Amino acid sequence: MTRVELDNANFIVRRLYGLPQIHKNALMHRYKRFSNHIEANLYLLRTTTAISKVLGHSSNRMSCVSVDDRDFKAMSKHHARQCLKISSRDNSQSLFKTYSAILRYVTCYQIKQHPLTDTVLNNLENDCLTDEEYSKVMGVIRRACDESWWKPKLRRLHNRQIETISRLLNQVNKHRGIYASNITVENFMSQWKSSRELLENTLATNELDYSVSLAELSDLNVSNPKIRKAELMVRIRGFEDYATKHGYSAVFLTMTTPSKYHRCFAKSGAENPKWQGATPLDGQDYLNRTFQRIRASLNRDKITPFGFRVAEPHHDGTPHWHLLLFVETEQQQQLVETFQEYCLQEDGDEKGAKERRFKVEYIDPNKGSATGYIAKYVAKGIDGEGIEHDLYGTESVTAATRIRVWASCWGIRQFQQIGGVGVTPWRELRRLSKITDESLEWVEEIRQAADDSDWGRYTELMGGVFCKRDDQLIRLLYQYKKQSNIRFDNQNFGNPYVDNKGVGHQPTFCSFSAAGKNAGDATNAAGISTQSISGNPEIIRDSNSGIFGNSRNQAEARNYKSNRYGDEFVVQLKGIVALGVEIVTRVHEWTLSYSQANGKIEPNRSNLEFCK
Repeated sequence: MTRVELDNANFIVRRLYGLPQIHKNALMHRYKRFSNHIEANLYLLRTTTAISKVLGHSSNRMSCVSVDDRDFKAMSKHHARQCLKISSRDNSQSLFKTYSAILRYVTCYQIKQHPLTDTVLNNLENDCLTDEEYSKVMGVIRRACDESWWKPKLRRLHNRQIETISRLLNQVNKHRGIYASNITVENFMSQWKSSRELLENTLATNELDYSVSLAELSDLNVSNPKIRKAELMVRIRGFEDYATKHGYSAVFLTMTTPSKYHRCFAKSGAENPKWQGATPLDGQDYLNRTFQRIRASLNRDKITPFGFRVAEPHHDGTPHWHLLLFVETEQQQQLVETFQEYCLQEDGDEKGAKERRFKVEYIDPNKGSATGYIAKYVAKGIDGEGIEHDLYGTESVTAATRIRVWASCWGIRQFQQIGGVGVTPWRELRRLSKITDESLEWVEEIRQAADDSDWGRYTELMGGVFCKRDDQLIRLLYQYKKQSNIRFDNQNFGNPYVDNKGVGHQPTFCSFSAAGKNAGDATNAAGISTQSISGNPEIIRDSNSGIFGNSRNQAEARNYKSNRYGDEFVVQLKGIVALGVEIVTRVHEWTLSYSQANGKIEPNRSNLEFCK
């Protein structure tokens, strides 16, 4: 081997250090296609420099990209200890300097810190924090010193870095790895398997000593793909029935991104020369921004459509949206024109923009249902059942798995309801058996509609599709979690997930003064003393200030359970509020325990009410 060949070999080893084997193979495949080693080395230098930037390095140095679970734990512990050292200097410097140092450390590793409001930041800089604001700042610092806060964020960052590098090397397309790279699919399937094993080995036990694994509970809610798909189809069909009854027209729209967001061409898989390094998140941000402008314009024109939005990837992972919207017939054309105008605002003059950027299909009910237009996209994004192949010829189940990996990796919400009433009260109502109280016959009528899976009827009874959340007849009931142990009378509630309806369980009712305010103490049939709060989830999360200093003193605030960082009180969903009447749907308290392979049960201090 000559000196030049030896230098080349050493250069290649240095530049490829730390990359997964699949990425090394892709780089070397392209490297060998160059006619001379100078061009090949320049290509390798440019590409590995771009990879270094993806990893957050300003220099050309490389670091190990292949990270397993042990390394995540070690990295999390290292970062937490470093932040602990920074925070330990609190006595010798101001809190503002400590916070700033923590923020710089976290940011340099591409991690977003827990946000603080501008008011808190200004008061922090001026050293005039209130007790509540002080706890918020300390919560940020405590998070950075907690390795369990670092680990999921590092894992999420690593997954996205791997996928970004795969897209950079053109490994995400229908010829190599459709929707998501093969290495990312393997990583997520391994993570899902580990998560499933954890759920199977974790037992939830209530106050009646009834135990069930979290895996069984997971299979009974929308975490189960079959239930998730069924509920989505029920809601979509309900919207169609509601629209038909009230004379609305249906339109099916498709929005996609400009060419610069696409990594490669669909037919050949060749690299797109217009691509500027955009990730699927950048494409999703573009679609979100465009849709926000569209909705603002429609609101100015007093056009209020309702329906569903489905986000799914092109073959190279670039997102696009399908929207099934219902609108008044005389407003349909203006809605379509508004969509078309805003979808072509950015790079609207590029080749093929008018044909591909926005598409519209007017749905004729005499030829087919509106639900049928979107059904295949729902199935393709969940489990693939009911269809044979996707648009690119990939087997449906495989395509569905890879789409779920894509959505999980990039944190993209696949399905979103546009307009209409909330689904959480619907789910809470379905937990109840028949309500026999004659004064609440109207609540029973809504409950029956939910229990019969009649989303259209449920929407109408709740106030209609355009009813504002605050004006809906049934809203959610939340309460702050108390520190003290909760007392339960020895009453038989039965199995809440199997026998709840069979034993004729009746919900607990208690009145309160005004909707959306503190409900005061309410004692239900189970003997639970609660302090309940009703209203929107957003309002409840912001109501911590009332506990810290406005409506409760510090001594009373200590009676409530805060999160592990001490900056927010724990709020749990307890039921619904129907025009001033609280109906408790969640009467049980659960504790978690972990069952090891040897059969030994270890207690876990977590509570199922707050387990995500």
